This record gives sequence, C-alpha cells and structure tokens, in this order.
Amino acid sequence: MKRIIYFLRRFLWPHIFLFVIVLLTGVLAASASGLGVPFMVKYVFPVVFRDADSTTPQLLELIPSLAELTPNMLLLLACATLPAIFIIRGVSMWANAVLVNLLGIRILETLRMAVFNRVQELPIAFMEERQKGDMLSRVVADTQNVQNILSSIANDLVKQPVTCVCALSAFIWLLISSGHGILFMINIVFIALAAWPIVVFGKRISQKALRAQQGLGALNSAIQQNLETQREVRAYALEEREIRDFRAVSDAYCNNYVKLVKYQKALIPVMEIVTALALSFLLVRGKQYGMSLTDFIAMAGALFFAFDSMKRAGNAFNRFNEAQGALLRLAEVLDEPNSIPDPENPVQLAQPVRGDITFRNVDFAYKEGGDKVLRDINVHIPAGQIVGLVGPSGAGKTTFASLIPRFYEVSSGAVELDGVDIRRIRQHDLREELSLVGQQALLFTGTIRDNILLGKRDATDEEIRVASDAASVTKFLNSQSKGLDTPLGQGGSGLSGGQRQRVAIARAFVKNAPILILDEATASLDAESEREIQESLDELSKGRTTLIVAHRFSTIRNADRILVFEGGRIVGDGSHESLYSSCPLYKELYDRQGIQD
Repeated sequence: MKRIIYFLRRFLWPHIFLFVIVLLTGVLAASASGLGVPFMVKYVFPVVFRDADSTTPQLLELIPSLAELTPNMLLLLACATLPAIFIIRGVSMWANAVLVNLLGIRILETLRMAVFNRVQELPIAFMEERQKGDMLSRVVADTQNVQNILSSIANDLVKQPVTCVCALSAFIWLLISSGHGILFMINIVFIALAAWPIVVFGKRISQKALRAQQGLGALNSAIQQNLETQREVRAYALEEREIRDFRAVSDAYCNNYVKLVKYQKALIPVMEIVTALALSFLLVRGKQYGMSLTDFIAMAGALFFAFDSMKRAGNAFNRFNEAQGALLRLAEVLDEPNSIPDPENPVQLAQPVRGDITFRNVDFAYKEGGDKVLRDINVHIPAGQIVGLVGPSGAGKTTFASLIPRFYEVSSGAVELDGVDIRRIRQHDLREELSLVGQQALLFTGTIRDNILLGKRDATDEEIRVASDAASVTKFLNSQSKGLDTPLGQGGSGLSGGQRQRVAIARAFVKNAPILILDEATASLDAESEREIQESLDELSKGRTTLIVAHRFSTIRNADRILVFEGGRIVGDGSHESLYSSCPLYKELYDRQGIQD
C-alpha cells in the first residue's frame, strides 16, 4: 500500500485540479444516491400517498410552509422532487465517469513516459541483464494493464465509498429518528462481515496479479525470442522443442490467471449473501419492533445502497490490488538506481576535442564482487592514432572499447579524454564526440536520409551527399525507389546487410566525431562486401582516434598500433612486426587467421 500511495502522490499531483473536480462530482453523485433516494422514500412518498385521516407527514412538520400549499401544488412539488434528484444523480455520474477516465489516462500517460524515460537513462548493463520481451511487457503491457484497470474502476473508486458513507449515514439517521437505534448496533456485525472478504481477498489478488504479470512478461519474451531466431529454429529442427517450451510458459501464465480470477469473482457472491442476511434480519426485527412499512422501505433502501456500494467498492479495491502487480514491476524500473549518473558539476571539454585517450589502473567487472573482465589496464592512445584490439573471444576487447563512451562504469581506476576523467563529463557531451559502427548495423524506421541524419540532425544536403559518397551509399541508391528518401522497415529491412552497414558508416561520416569505435564492423559480411566497406572504413578512420575491435586481421592492416588482450589484460602492445616476433599469442592468432583466409 505504501507503494501505491507513493505512486499516487508522484503521478497524481500534476493533475490535482482535475482530481478535485472528480471528487466533487463523485460526492454529488454519491449523495444523490445514498441520501436522496432513502429520504425520498422516508419523507416525500408519505406526502404523495397521504390519506385524509392519516397523521401529518414528517416533511410537512419539518417545513410548515409546505402545509399552506394546495393539495395539487403539494403533489406536483413532491412528484418533481424525484426527477430532480435523478437528474442531479445522472448528470453528476456522467461528468464523474468522463473526468475520472480522463484523469486516469493522463496519470497513466505520465507513468508510461516516466518508465520509458527511465529506460533511456539506465545503463546498458541494466538492459542486458533482462529479457527484451519482459522489458517490452513492462513498458507496454503493464502500463496498459494499469490503465485498463483504473479506467474501468476509477468511477467506483471515488463514487462508491462516498455512496456507502452517505447510505450508512441515512440508515443511521432513519433508525435513530424512528427510535430503532439498537438495530444499527446489531447491523455493525453485517457491515464487518462485508468488509472482511474485501481485505482478505485483496491481499491474495495482489499476489496472484504479480505472478500473472510476471508470467505475461515470460510469455512475451518467449514469443520475441522465437520470432528473432526463426532461421535457427528451422535449421536445427527445433520446432517441437519451441512449441513444448512455449506451452509450458503459456500454461503457467494461464494457471496463475485462473487463480487470480477465482479471487476476483469470489467477492460478489459473498457480498450478495451478506446483503440478503442483513435485509432479512432488518425485516424480521423491524416487524418485531413495530416498524412501519414506509420506515422499513426507507431503511432497506439505505441499507441496500450501503451494501451494494460496498460490494462495488470492494470489487474496485480488489481490481486496484490487481494493478499493484503491474505497478510493482514498473517500480522496479523507476526505482532502479542509475549506476552511471551524470556529474552534478560537469566539466566542459575544450573545443575542438583532440581525442587523446588514457586508461589509468582500470579494473572492470560487470557486477560488484564479480569476476574481473579487465585487470590493471594502463594505456595511452594519442589523438589521431588508429589502434587495433585483438585477442581470443572473451578477452575484453569490446568491453575495453565500451568503457570509453561510458556504456559501463569502471570498477576502479579512470578513463580520461583529453586529460579529463570521463566521469566528470556529461554523458551526452561525451558521446557527441564519438562515432560507433558495430557488427550489426541497426537502422531505424524512416528513410535512408533520416538514418544518415542521426549522426548530425542539422546536416546540409551537401554534407549528406559527401557522406553518402564516402561510404559508398551512392552506389546502390539508383536501385532504390526514392533514392535517399526510400522508406525503410524496422531494423532497416529493405536493404542488404552490406547496404545497411554503408548507411551506418555514412552516419558516422556526417557526424565527423574525433573518436571512432569500429566493433567488428565487417565481421558479418561476405568477402566482397567486406573489401568494399573496408575501403570506406579506412577513409573514415583518417585523422581520428580510432579503435578497431578486430575479428579479421585484414581489418587492422592500416592500424598504427595493436593491443593484444588475454584474460582481461593487455599482453601485447606495438606494431604488427614487433608483436609477431615478441608476442606468442598474437603470432598464433595471426597465423591461424592466415590459414583460415
């Protein structure tokens, strides 16, 4: 419940004015229901159905001036009271329903944007530790689930508790004014019986809802993994295994969801039974105490409104508990501490940035207390130098390069850019001085032009043309329907792997950053595409501090210097000639590569 209060305070406060209006319309609608109808039965109906020899109705005793009206005028006024109450009730209920849904949508939109913004701020390591399908489920499905639940119950969350209070107040007043106050004390037992399942079922529903949402996240992850690995599934004949695994995940989700529904729906029959018992008790004891029919109908109406609103409020409360499961999963994202924060007083890099990089006594582990991936790294890379990073798989090459843009935070030591510790620089400012071309050229939905412009949003047409020529993008534009304005699908679908890589290189060209990181940029290409793209990469590297994470030694033929990694340490540093003669690991890797080529 503390978590819910925290969320309400954080996301409700920006919409507090609308919330106040929602409360006012809810109170008006609830008052018309819980107070208006019982008092109509108690005070107005006796005026309409008064016999000539009956006692004076209580309403005329309370308001003597009404007794001066003619019988027809009094009848007309009494009859007009009923539609007036229901007009007030109907209009206020409509306004409350519209406004409360508007409030819910605004709150949930604020929540969704907060979660999405938080995902952009958190370190890459946070995303790598979690399944993409589960994160997608949190950002989309969990927020949508909360929105659907609150939209369906928001009207009841405000109106029903107030209706219950008003109806109980009317019931108490009617009992006391009729001299039957002892009946209220006895009906407290039934009120307690009605409240008990709301509390008990609420706790169970919250637990079951969390498991159901976790199951939905696992279901989304399984679907996404299957769709992303369709070639491997078919190639290795894994269809049966995938179906079996998916059925297990789906069955687990369905079982948890059925348990959730059992507790959700159990409240209604319990409340119906309690309501029937209370009304039956009131009927029997009222007859024994000599209660009139009018008093009984008024009290029964008030009691019915009280228990019915309590039932609806309980159902809304339980569905609210269901939303807690989704809120807790969202809270894990919102409350996740940012392990790579921006400095409070950032340092501005001197312009133009030279691109001088220094690693001082750097150790790195992906998790605190975990095995070190890099150990005792001390290396200086002068501005403009082209450096190849080689070594066995898992030696730490890519991790070394990833520390420069602060994708990860060093465990100890420091990484410096132009003599400034990068932890003292805003991450946005730091990454503005970097270009990255990875093994998989990931393009965004949009046009080829849009993807090149990601490197520099205000690039001119001439700059785009020069970058396209340098990256050999121009060579394949004639085969595209609209040239640079050809629309691309998700991930750059519509282009071949080599074409996507050229667009990514053009993006780096137009950014013109002083530091360039090439992370096995041609490893997934065929020999012919690699040769063509390598020429573009060689051109791109000129005049820049360049780190080339190399799988194929052909990609570092123009490197000024090569760093050899093994077990997280740099075991070799120098030119190809010096390393080939002095570093056994480098010689072994190079010779093995030469045999493969």
